[in-house]
Amino acid sequence: MRKTVLRIIWFTMLLIVFTCSVTNTHSQAATKKEIRFTYERDEAIYDGWNLWVWDTDDHEGQVDFHTFENRKAIATISLGREANNVGFIVRHGTDWRDAKKDIAHDRFIRVNERDRLTKVFVESGEAVFHVVPEVREPLIGAGAVTFFYRDPNLYDRDEMDTIDGVTLSIDGRQVPMTYETENEWFTVTVDQLDPGTYPYTFLVESGGVEREVNDPYHTVDGVSQVTYEESITGDFAPQMVTYNENAVLTIESHLDEDVAWETISVDLRALGGKEETFIDPELQAVTVNVRKDTTAGEKVLPITAIDVDGNRYTGSATLIVSPRTFAGKDDFDWDEAVIYFMLTDRFFDGNRANNDPYGIGYDPRHHNAYQGGDFKGVTKKLDYLQDLGINTIWLTPIVENIRFNVRHQEADGYTIPDYGYHGYWASNFEKLNPHLGTMAEFHELIDEANERGIKIMVDVVLNHTGYGLKEVDALPESSRPFGYPTDDERARFSTLLRQGHHVGDDMVRGELAGLPDFKTEQAHVREQIVKWQTDWIERSRTAKGNTIDYFRVDTVKHVEPTTWMHFKNELTKQKPDFKLIGEAWGASVHDDYGYLQSGMMDALLDFDFKRYARDFVGGSVESVNALLEWRNGQLTNDATLGQFLGSHDEDTFLTQVGGDKSKLKLAAALQITAKGQPVIYYGEEIGMGGRANYPYNENRYVFPWEKVAGNDVHTHYRALLQARATYPQVFAKGDRAYVAGSDREAFLAFTRTYEDTSILVALNVGDHEKTHTFTGFKAHEAIVDLYSGTTYEATANGELTVALPSRHDGGTMLLVSK
Repeated sequence: MRKTVLRIIWFTMLLIVFTCSVTNTHSQAATKKEIRFTYERDEAIYDGWNLWVWDTDDHEGQVDFHTFENRKAIATISLGREANNVGFIVRHGTDWRDAKKDIAHDRFIRVNERDRLTKVFVESGEAVFHVVPEVREPLIGAGAVTFFYRDPNLYDRDEMDTIDGVTLSIDGRQVPMTYETENEWFTVTVDQLDPGTYPYTFLVESGGVEREVNDPYHTVDGVSQVTYEESITGDFAPQMVTYNENAVLTIESHLDEDVAWETISVDLRALGGKEETFIDPELQAVTVNVRKDTTAGEKVLPITAIDVDGNRYTGSATLIVSPRTFAGKDDFDWDEAVIYFMLTDRFFDGNRANNDPYGIGYDPRHHNAYQGGDFKGVTKKLDYLQDLGINTIWLTPIVENIRFNVRHQEADGYTIPDYGYHGYWASNFEKLNPHLGTMAEFHELIDEANERGIKIMVDVVLNHTGYGLKEVDALPESSRPFGYPTDDERARFSTLLRQGHHVGDDMVRGELAGLPDFKTEQAHVREQIVKWQTDWIERSRTAKGNTIDYFRVDTVKHVEPTTWMHFKNELTKQKPDFKLIGEAWGASVHDDYGYLQSGMMDALLDFDFKRYARDFVGGSVESVNALLEWRNGQLTNDATLGQFLGSHDEDTFLTQVGGDKSKLKLAAALQITAKGQPVIYYGEEIGMGGRANYPYNENRYVFPWEKVAGNDVHTHYRALLQARATYPQVFAKGDRAYVAGSDREAFLAFTRTYEDTSILVALNVGDHEKTHTFTGFKAHEAIVDLYSGTTYEATANGELTVALPSRHDGGTMLLVSK
């Protein structure tokens, strides 16, 4: 029953932006309208059960069941002329003080406007119920029309099933229709129609006699006909994309007058997307993704628009999906990104000349002062990152930040200062932070990274500015700390920020940690901050044509969706393969907060993964594996997650597991072999840790380069990341299947498989080496462990017995056919 209901909803939603013109000629019988209510209980016992109804325009209150047949109870609800949405409760008992409800909440029946009788079927304990739908006008699609036939008199007598068959006659064609028992109608969809007017009839066969009839519900002047014309369309830019690119769909109205839209949506199932993807009526444009398994060719995407008066318009847009080609061996897909997140200021000082561009007099012994890391330093360490197995570098925000010590008013503000070294307190979105270097040095970093097949991801903030930039933040000159924002700097944001002392802390229209909040719900504000960020694509473009590739987006939950849609649209127009990974605090595979497959984000940071990792290294092998198998099936190239263990906002993973580096190693193995985008927090790969204990922020350490050589944690990370770099599609796109292991055995083995390649991953969370025999290999097949480099040979019967090292020795094996 429910499948049929959903099917009807699907037909209703699938209208593709065309206008339908039909006329209803079926008049209701003069007899009184009724609802026939059929109720079914598993035990078929109905003593004491009745209905309570309201909004009938006739009788309100108790209605008793009067007929009991086929293990069901039937009641009749009389209706007045004005009844359209009747409320009901199924209850046991007649006194509301002790009556028992079948379903706790109120439910409503939409009255059939075209027929005398509305038929309702309700099952005990089920909130969803079935109402036989009324026959409305044919449903119009892009070159397709869905027709329905019902004989009103037979329907009223429950005799629709006495019809032997119905054939639709239209446009010189005769098309057999299918009878749907629960909906009591015959239906068929006719495609390959051009816009125009089409007369149609039904050939109804009953008792061996065929008769030709008009549509009982839609006939005027003796003719049933359907007319449709294209009223709105959609255009894509670009018109052709691969699965690794995006395109912007823009809606265009062809109506004679301006229309205020209530809602607009597009059906993206042909691209692997959602059936109903919302298009913001204010923007009338949305960015679409393409699922990797989408076949090449033209894809016609239905569009539905409803105006504020409830009128429905339909149309379509066509996008061409082309095969993906790769620009050399270093090219990779978005979901294959392996991301290295660094606090740029803490990574490596490559140019000491920019360490104090404002003459502040920083003392690097103060942890929250600038430490000298810069673009030049990242460039000098590109070989290190490439050797580690990284293909994407996430830089903290690169724009100019406020210059003053934000703790200047605290009692210990000058012994424990705090500056904008992290980049999240912008003062000018159009200039580079001079602490990080010059535009020439930034261009050099981009070009040198490109030479190594490494993409650049820049962190951006569209929610707020740095402190001191609201009008009320102005201080007397005698009270201003060195570097405090000037009146001119505040004037730059005067119309863009929420002003005043009491803005509040609303999630979207309030201040986060007291930071001045952009009024992004206002179009001029949205357009300005989006332009500031998107301009960096061209500003960063080098003489060789390279530029930044991705943005990591800060504080996603604190900005309304319209801004994110506009942001994504503008980025896609400039660079169709430009991607966004968002920080929506708390997001996980269980809840993406609506940011994925919605024209906003291409990926989100996975805030739950570190918990999975903690549970896993703590011995919960079975539950974590089951969860990760399910997670594996949810992630796609167009809606993925970036799994991280530590960050600049939380205690590092090593700190969370009490400094046990063997647990960090196993967590990293779980992270790097999982589907999704591994996000490595700088220093994790050499066993760094620290607490997120403001104002000391021990988790934001300066990278200790002297600890790299001979570091066993680094060796572990490198082996894993290089294995992923060698088999990117297996780990980024492959299936996951359990092989062996349990909580009791303290180990787990699973396969990651893509096309013809399968890698057996074995992880030992125990304190001791474990010997296990795996089966399913070919006779005498050579097997290599990508982790240790050891080669094995399977036995004649395809078995392989290995000694899985303890977690203290890495606890990892990655077995693949050599």
